[in-house]
Amino acid sequence: MRQVNRWAVLIVLSAALAIISLDNTIVNVALPRLQEDLAATTSQLQWVVDAYSVMFAGSLLLAGSLGDRFGRRKMLLLGLVIFTAGSLLAIFVNQATTLTLCRALMGIGGAFIMPSTLSILVQVFKDPKERAQAIGTWAAVAGLGVAIGPIVGGLLLEHFTWHAIFWVNPPIALAVMVAVLLYVPESADQSKPQLDLIGALLSGLGLIALVVTIIELPEVGIEAFTISASLCAAVFLIGFVLWEKRVIRPLLPMQYFKERLFSASIVIVALVYFALMGAMFFLPQFLQLVKGMSPLQSGIAVLPGAGGLLLASLVSPKLAERFGTRRLVVIGMSVVTVGMLAFSYLQTDTAYILIAVVFGSIGAGLGLTLPQATNGVLASVPTQRSGMGSAVNDAMSELGGSFGVAILGATMSVFYRQNIEQAITDAGDKINLLPPHAVEAARESLAAASIEAARIPDEISKIYRGVAGQAFVTGMTWALFIGAMITFAGVLIAWKFLPQHVERIEE
Repeated sequence: MRQVNRWAVLIVLSAALAIISLDNTIVNVALPRLQEDLAATTSQLQWVVDAYSVMFAGSLLLAGSLGDRFGRRKMLLLGLVIFTAGSLLAIFVNQATTLTLCRALMGIGGAFIMPSTLSILVQVFKDPKERAQAIGTWAAVAGLGVAIGPIVGGLLLEHFTWHAIFWVNPPIALAVMVAVLLYVPESADQSKPQLDLIGALLSGLGLIALVVTIIELPEVGIEAFTISASLCAAVFLIGFVLWEKRVIRPLLPMQYFKERLFSASIVIVALVYFALMGAMFFLPQFLQLVKGMSPLQSGIAVLPGAGGLLLASLVSPKLAERFGTRRLVVIGMSVVTVGMLAFSYLQTDTAYILIAVVFGSIGAGLGLTLPQATNGVLASVPTQRSGMGSAVNDAMSELGGSFGVAILGATMSVFYRQNIEQAITDAGDKINLLPPHAVEAARESLAAASIEAARIPDEISKIYRGVAGQAFVTGMTWALFIGAMITFAGVLIAWKFLPQHVERIEE
């Protein structure tokens, strides 16, 4: 490999990563606006968020293998082109379904971008300590993009329509393409491995069917569609495992899962994004629809989480050298769990300063954990297969995030509907003052109730908003309590399976 300015490469790769990380949550802050403008249901809103993650996760293993085979820089550029095309199309749509399709296309583009950035980083940074620091920076940018998405989205929504959240991508992506051509070296697996297209098809379809089942099951129940989707997930994923055990050059060698470091690290990566994306799905809605903040105000309100994640990610490699990987990850996941538990006690009148402190702590816990888990994944695979290792890491992050939105969102919906029915009953004769469609809107979601509340007299809408807001908070807090129980598994896994130190990435 020719001499390159590796720190310039890191800046360019970080810029490419920032675009797709930002897009993970920039849509979240626009969910109430999308509900109003597109008349979207709660399920459709979840799909607008999850379509990106589902197609991202479903395409990652193929994208990583293509990078190893044909060149990681080529796949990075291809991903930027696809991502830009999806963003441009999204600017012109006015239906929830077509917006979901655009988000799915952007997810495919992101699947070619994200593993390319990490695998190129592994190739460029040969010194283990420098590489660990670079991975810390990479993780900081990945998490920071997710955390500041609502701020950028809120700023745009303050002055423009929701279409503006997609305006930011094309010019930045074009500048990054030029920088990639100027500064980023090409790299590939010199053995030119044969592609495992059957494995890619089985894994992609299996992951997509699995997440579809999780999203749709709470909405439609056990019906022909959800049964079919779950069966497809089982058949495709079991088929993928069986196929990978017999193919000469597997997309994902199953023997890696026998390595405790590899298996524990990918599960922890998934749990990190489960917590982050689950919390980021709820907070903008809570801050806007319950606390009455504007989109921009709610975006700024989550800044403590972004700051905690950024600072902790940058110091995580140094702290791991001093205190050990296992100890640091146990501390980080413990902080996340305690933060999620604290959020499960939120009330409609909880002071913002408490929300800021808790979310800042969650961000710090995630920042301590993520660089170490990512380094653990890459330490478990040969350098020439860094594209595959990066793709597995990124697939678990997207899958974890998708499950966070799907599982916690579904939990919130179930408890919301249970509580809204009780609240409607408790309202007694007062409910008769409301138009029938307003009552039905309250049964659908808090966002729908907020839209209807703006159309009825203030003295009635105040009671109406309070009833719907309390039902939402009850559902959200139960979901976050369950989320805390799930993230606690990360504490146990880290304590049991992670080594005290991950000295270097294996060559």
